[in-house]
Amino acid sequence: MTERRCMWLLLVCCALGLAVPWLLGLTYSARLSSHASGFYAVPVADVVAANAEPRRPRHSVLVVIDGLGHEAARTMGAIALLREHGQCRKTAVGVPSMSRPVYATISTGLEQDRTGARGNDDESPLFAESVWDLARAAGLTVAGISEVTWWQELFPRGFTSFEVADLDVDYFARAPATDLVLVHPLYVDEAGHEHGAASREYADAVARVDRELTALLHRLDLAQDLVIVTADHGHSPRGGHGGAQEPIANVMTCHAGLGVRHLPDHGHLRITTVGPSLALLLGLPFPAHMRAGDDELDVLWDLTDPAVLPADYLADRRAAVERFRHANEAALREWLPASDGSWDRFYAAHRRSQLLAAVPFAGLLVFVLVAQALVHRRRARRDHARPGALFGLGFVALFAVVTYALQVGLRGSFDLSSVAGRGEFIGFTVVLGLAWTTLATLGHWLLRRDRCALMLDLAALSALGTVLSLAHPVALGWRLGFPVPPPAIYFFPYFAALMLGMLNAVAVVVAALLGLRPYRRRSDMLA
Repeated sequence: MTERRCMWLLLVCCALGLAVPWLLGLTYSARLSSHASGFYAVPVADVVAANAEPRRPRHSVLVVIDGLGHEAARTMGAIALLREHGQCRKTAVGVPSMSRPVYATISTGLEQDRTGARGNDDESPLFAESVWDLARAAGLTVAGISEVTWWQELFPRGFTSFEVADLDVDYFARAPATDLVLVHPLYVDEAGHEHGAASREYADAVARVDRELTALLHRLDLAQDLVIVTADHGHSPRGGHGGAQEPIANVMTCHAGLGVRHLPDHGHLRITTVGPSLALLLGLPFPAHMRAGDDELDVLWDLTDPAVLPADYLADRRAAVERFRHANEAALREWLPASDGSWDRFYAAHRRSQLLAAVPFAGLLVFVLVAQALVHRRRARRDHARPGALFGLGFVALFAVVTYALQVGLRGSFDLSSVAGRGEFIGFTVVLGLAWTTLATLGHWLLRRDRCALMLDLAALSALGTVLSLAHPVALGWRLGFPVPPPAIYFFPYFAALMLGMLNAVAVVVAALLGLRPYRRRSDMLA
């Protein structure tokens, strides 16, 4: 292949390599969520038996401390106080460990894969029934206080009143004494984003929420009132969340007050159980779409105190859980008989389908690498030059491995937990792409000093990136489908839009400097 053809091949690959990842990356946030319908929701009508209604707490408070991981929560005196009067459990929040999706899960008992809430940018209401809606329907006054309107946007009919307060306000002191109130402080999360979970600023924010929550607990009468404290995610030491790392995807959930059994040992919980537990302790029906089947709903009977809640009520609620499970099992058997009514098997089958949809793109990746090797061999035979096939393959492999290593080494992970802030993430990835691609290009040139070989190998990198970018929406859906992919794949379109953009930008410059050089010489000779 001549240098002219190498140049044109590189330019064509770069045109696609710039357009495809950019298009997919820039539209990705808008394609993540499906609030209007969700995925595979199973609505189950539930009514609490009239003759079995329990005594409701005088005041009930759900506290969601944004950004507080379970390790930081263990240091808090307020958590120790709650454990002393009730019970605390390490809680898995699921993936993505992001705010709006977890708010949806806390409120509905439905996991992120099926709520359709997969990102923070969709402001539309969620289709699923929430514990807030149920409380309003039961005639309770429901208030909320937060720095953001996201809860109210998700569940616009769920709140009697909702206050948006400034960062420096003591949300716990300001919370109204309604039947049910959501208290949602964000300053721990903001300290995590700006400084990281290993910082003094984050520790100070945790100490502040500890003081303010402790003051609230002293104002409440846990013989008459109910408090549940949880969080949406933790933070990485550098700052950021979204992945499945231990300190990020696990929080602490504590229950204390009327109807809660005292269990001093830390247990385990899924975040999907928080909403149903609040409904149970308030004497409300369970949220219609809550996860049932391959669930942890039996932990509800460990949370509740049979000395306080009537036996008839608990029996009615146990029967309700079984109705939910049977309804989910029946729906699963209808959708996929091979699932045998199991959500775990249903998930596994859909993951296999996603994998099968990606197989043709694996073939395309192999095709690009084989084509790269064949062109190098033909050039070597024609020009009696050194074989470059193995060098080219090694260059591609090394570029991919080092790119991944740099991302993980400098940002902590190859997933959304590496994104502490959008601006910072964009700046970092642009610099990484420019610097590493330039360095790799110079290394290639110094080792081989073959203009066509360099352009061929850059073209191969560009083509591989384009194939990977196209595989994402084809295998997972243009609007991200069910189930949510692993964290690294979930993150890939954001990273690819920037990293591959810089790779292709450098490659265009290489094509201009090397590929056009013969034309400049010819022009000089004619002059």
